[in-house]
Amino acid sequence: MYEPSSEHLQMAAQAAERLIGFYPSITASNPEVYAAGLMQVFSHYPEHLVAEAIDPVHGLPSESKFLPTISEVKDFLEPRYAQYLRMQAHREAQSRPKLERPVKDEAAEERVKTGFQQLSERLKVGLAP
Repeated sequence: MYEPSSEHLQMAAQAAERLIGFYPSITASNPEVYAAGLMQVFSHYPEHLVAEAIDPVHGLPSESKFLPTISEVKDFLEPRYAQYLRMQAHREAQSRPKLERPVKDEAAEERVKTGFQQLSERLKVGLAP
């Protein structure tokens, strides 16, 4: 099970408080439960994605006139998190050491070339009328 650090939980709590603060009033039946739910959701995402979600210009406050449900918050974050994970995997793949080019073996190349020439000659003889 995922256990966020205390610093990450602190960030999530501040983000939940900030998101709630962008709306004139809380319509949740239990504001404390709603805030705790937001905090739990935010604690499962990287800080930069949470910041994007609570951004008043490009985040949830700019998309919704009403306080978003927990599901809407996840719907906002999940595709961004999936893209973040894809980018991380791509960066890791790019940073892995590349295979070195094999050393050129002139003798082996000559044997292959000679073998193909001999095969070609045999096929020509075998196919001739």
